[in-house]
Amino acid sequence: MFDKRLFTLAPGIGRLVAGKVALMWLGLLANVAFVVTLLALLGDLLRWFDPHAAAAATIVSPTRLPWYLLVFAIIAAVRYLTTRGATRLGFEAAERVKLSLRERLYRKMLALGPSYSARVKTADVVQSAGEGIEQIQSFFELFLPQLCYAVLAPLTLFAVLLPVNVSAAVTLLVCAPLIVVIVGLVAMSAARVFKKYWGKYTDMGAAFLDNLQGLATLKIFDADGRAAREMDRKAEEFRVMTMNVLQIQLRSLTAMDLVAYGGSAAGIGVAIWQLTTGSLGLPGALMIVLLSADFFIPLRQLGSYFHVAMNGMTSTKRIFALLDAPEPRHGDVELADSRFAPAVAFEQAGFTYGGATEPALHDVTFLANPGQVTAIVGVSGSGKSTAAALLAGTLTGYDGSIALLDMHGKHEIRDLSARSLTRTVTLVGARSHLFAGTLRENLLMACHDVGNGDDGDAVADDVLWDALRRARIDDFVRSQPDGLDMTIEPDSANLSGGQRQRLAIARALLHGGSVMVFDEATSSVDAESEALILASIRDLAKAGKTVIMITHRMANAADADMIIVFDHGDVIESGLHRGLIATDGTYARLYRAQQSIEQVGRRADATAPVPRTENDPVSPAPAEKAIRPRAKDSSATASATPAMTAPTSTAAASESAASPTSLPLTALIPRLLREARPLARFMVMACVFGTLGHLAATFLPVFGAMALLAALGHPVWGLGVAASVAGMAVCALIRGLMRYTEQFMNHNVAFRLLALFRSKAFAVLRRLAPAKLDGKGKGDLIALITTDVEMLEIFFAHTISPVVIAAATTVVYIVALLTLSPWMALVLIVAHLTIGVLLPFLFARAVRGIGDDLRRESSALDDRVLDGMRGIGEIIRFGAGEARVADIVSRTRDLWAKRAKLSRVNGHYAGVGGVLVLAFTTIAALTAVDGGATISSAAAPSLIVAVILIASSFGPTLALSALPANLTNTFAAARRLFALMDETPVVTETGTAAPAYNGMALDHVTFAYPATTGVADPTSAKTARSGRTENAAASAILDDYSLVIPRTGILGVQGPSGRGKSTMLKLLMRYWDPQSGTVTMSGTSLPTVDMHHRRTIQTMMSQETALFDGTIRDNLLIALPVGSNDMDDARHVTEASTGHDGDPADSTTHQTGADTDALLRDACRKASVLELIDSLPQGFDTPVGELGDRLSEGERQRIGLARIFLRNADLVLFDEPTSRLDALNEAVILQSINTLATEHDAAIVLVSHRESAMRIADRVVAV
Repeated sequence: MFDKRLFTLAPGIGRLVAGKVALMWLGLLANVAFVVTLLALLGDLLRWFDPHAAAAATIVSPTRLPWYLLVFAIIAAVRYLTTRGATRLGFEAAERVKLSLRERLYRKMLALGPSYSARVKTADVVQSAGEGIEQIQSFFELFLPQLCYAVLAPLTLFAVLLPVNVSAAVTLLVCAPLIVVIVGLVAMSAARVFKKYWGKYTDMGAAFLDNLQGLATLKIFDADGRAAREMDRKAEEFRVMTMNVLQIQLRSLTAMDLVAYGGSAAGIGVAIWQLTTGSLGLPGALMIVLLSADFFIPLRQLGSYFHVAMNGMTSTKRIFALLDAPEPRHGDVELADSRFAPAVAFEQAGFTYGGATEPALHDVTFLANPGQVTAIVGVSGSGKSTAAALLAGTLTGYDGSIALLDMHGKHEIRDLSARSLTRTVTLVGARSHLFAGTLRENLLMACHDVGNGDDGDAVADDVLWDALRRARIDDFVRSQPDGLDMTIEPDSANLSGGQRQRLAIARALLHGGSVMVFDEATSSVDAESEALILASIRDLAKAGKTVIMITHRMANAADADMIIVFDHGDVIESGLHRGLIATDGTYARLYRAQQSIEQVGRRADATAPVPRTENDPVSPAPAEKAIRPRAKDSSATASATPAMTAPTSTAAASESAASPTSLPLTALIPRLLREARPLARFMVMACVFGTLGHLAATFLPVFGAMALLAALGHPVWGLGVAASVAGMAVCALIRGLMRYTEQFMNHNVAFRLLALFRSKAFAVLRRLAPAKLDGKGKGDLIALITTDVEMLEIFFAHTISPVVIAAATTVVYIVALLTLSPWMALVLIVAHLTIGVLLPFLFARAVRGIGDDLRRESSALDDRVLDGMRGIGEIIRFGAGEARVADIVSRTRDLWAKRAKLSRVNGHYAGVGGVLVLAFTTIAALTAVDGGATISSAAAPSLIVAVILIASSFGPTLALSALPANLTNTFAAARRLFALMDETPVVTETGTAAPAYNGMALDHVTFAYPATTGVADPTSAKTARSGRTENAAASAILDDYSLVIPRTGILGVQGPSGRGKSTMLKLLMRYWDPQSGTVTMSGTSLPTVDMHHRRTIQTMMSQETALFDGTIRDNLLIALPVGSNDMDDARHVTEASTGHDGDPADSTTHQTGADTDALLRDACRKASVLELIDSLPQGFDTPVGELGDRLSEGERQRIGLARIFLRNADLVLFDEPTSRLDALNEAVILQSINTLATEHDAAIVLVSHRESAMRIADRVVAV
């Protein structure tokens, strides 16, 4: 059933589990001792029913009472210590396993490297490392000890009862194994269902992450409504699967209840028979009544733990499947230290991606010498980046030879150790990842030899600043208030594309590998910075390093010492620039294509770049702006950079989406109840059936005791033996059915509400995106919509009805006791108020705040894991794996410490609850004995029954006393969700106007990014005072800025990185509203324009193309309008951009499959990607992978362009559309953009720092 390797993950696990079982067994013995002592205490009262005893009972003598109290005190102490000790040992075992498993999983991901994505989705890894491992808690803390205890307890009780009465003991023992059989049968049938259940859960998390990462793109194409409906569908599928799992569990629990309570009834029935025959006395019979439930409770508890154990085992199987995955093979050869860089030799090297039919590289041969710059050029998808990844060890499994040549000989890359390879080869990619934290942390991860301490810090700073200077980014960093300690937000959301790329280059320079590989490393920087960075790259070669530069800019390659030309995975040319031009081959064709771009669509009346005109005054920006603590849109990486007014700590930058603690329970609980109000009828039914079920469980032993007394001629409530036995049988039969109905109703309500919460959460994220989600950790948001929502089940399924049931059953018990003994009723009232009200109150106070800390730190851990998975290539290449693992382990230990505090408090109050049950049962017995000494024998049977009733009545009330341990996390999760739902978007879409497009304008606009734009923390004093978070705006990015976007034609916007170009596009798209001035569309204020209409007639392509984990076709089809995408608002756009009246979907909604394919093919042809798609075996149905990682940078960008052409909007905003394309494709695409403006009469705003791209503009504005 479970993987035995779980016991080898950490030392001492078996001993901890065995220790818990031993303590549970000692607790059972204490319970037996309590029953025996209780019956001894009641002995004087039981003499009323012994014909051979004196005629009247006497009160317990003063000399005997202290001894009884001493024995009870010892038993209570043992029960308390065993309960608390068992809780601690189970917790310790679970935490050791979780720590080890999380560390091993992360190390495995490091061993797999970026290739992990071919085996598992990133969201699955995050969920497995987070909640998946947390599921192990229940297995080791609850199920496994209970499994052993469930075998030990019946045997122990059998041994105890055997001397009392053989027949009753055998009857109880025979029934017990039936529960084991039921558990076994359920395990056989449930394993497959649980596998599907966990699969649905992780699929939902993966879909959410995918949609969240591309939410800005979805909103651009007005497709976020479609994504929301897809999320709702997945949430509903998960709900249905959960209900299927629940029904398996409930059917098994019903069967176990039938066996358990039926077995108890059978054992009591045998005791009644034995009593009537004289083979058993009343004390022995009552002992069987009181212990019969304990015979089956351990086995029933095992069954109730079974489903959580299956969850843990299912997630464990997935984790072990990852741990068992074959790792990329690395050698063990260590390169000798040398001050001379090795040469790089490819000899007939080949490589084929898994699942591909055609090789990505085929017989590639070239040599890159130290002291030289070797440039690799070629069209997108020709294998350049694949060669770089193989050299860096990111990809493995090549054919032929890829080797480093030095004075010691030839060293095959596959034979080198990972440590030696990463120390020697440094790769800087086009999408280099910066980690959430500080700039210093990002730089130091690549520079392990920098000193520490006071002097070391100065040395380190000098080294860091030198690298920043060589990457031409030092002036920007010096302008930040925190300098090297400036905050880097998740996804580098507070940096422009150029800034991020230059910081990545600085980090690579710090690593200092003797072989430097730059893969399109300057694609996102402006021309001036590119020239300076290229000079630094040439300086590396002059210093003796082997430098390989992959570029699609022919001008960058022209000065290289050697040029290698790739085409379809082959090296087809190599040589110097002049010789290759003379050869007039592929290189010459690419170079001429680059030059021809200068003439693409050049219009006779086009104007030159101007920094200021009458219509578009632009404030001069002598230097890049300072960045703000919270970020701008991550999906549209901007040239503009927001300002920072105050430092933001690393912890704050990675803080959860909502970490409030201020919402009091008096407001939180009513709000949760309001969410459940539409399903109140199901909650009422659950309460009614639950009350009946618990009454049946309580009154079964009561009816048993009444039958015993009736058999002796002392009926209670006028019920004879037959009537009492019938009542006992009815209780045994209906208990399971009532429990089934109660739990089914509860969970039906809970799971419907969980699906609703997920829908609401995603709807809120749609409203907040992109501005309010900038810089937010995606791992935290995954936890929010998966783990946090799941935690609400505790409230809806395990809190509401138990509270009602406890209150209702207590009232019934009081009424019943009032008919037996008013004093006993008073004892019960005090007992239930103490255990059900006072104890939970004290427990809740003791755990206050723990849940908020746990949820915050757990979500921060999810963020950290996701951030690490996204940047796993950098972690490996810079040898930072051990430091990252240590950080994950440290965070896990911090969580362990906080959970340990919760576990200690839980164990304490669980022990106190058990002690209170013993104490009040003892008080009831003493009250009965005292009453029996002063009243007639007619009342003695009522007192005996009253004691049995009180002893059996604590089940519902004890359930309340245990709630705070779980509710502390549940309420923390609810606060996070409500804080998200209450967040106010940066812009509120209420417009209804739908003007035909006739140009846009920015009129005297002033805009500065607020100091904080993430989801608000209501605990902030500033937020509490102002009610908003956008209250500390920094220096203006745009100051009194005006610009007119024409009705048609191409407007070029040019300028260095960080000058406000992309900020202007975001204002046009209404990601933000300006602080002053107006943005208008066709003369209409932009906030008054209907958002669906606006998204139909305008579209944007950002620098970072967001592709979703699906097929090429899926990624293209999101650009086709399909009617209204808002689930809550069925308004239709009144006029399509193509000029059709009515719904804009009319032009596409009724297209046939052939027509749709024709549209896709035409758009892909214009984007110069159709030839690539046709060459793929699956064509448009080819999977693109997570974030499109199965495609090259250029291929991703061209698919993004195809979406733009497919949209056919009136206004198209381009942010660096050709920054990562080769010369041939750039020429084709610029021509297509030109055609889009000419033939389709569209307006285009083209933002680029490339002079070549500006050649197609009718007018150019320089920023």
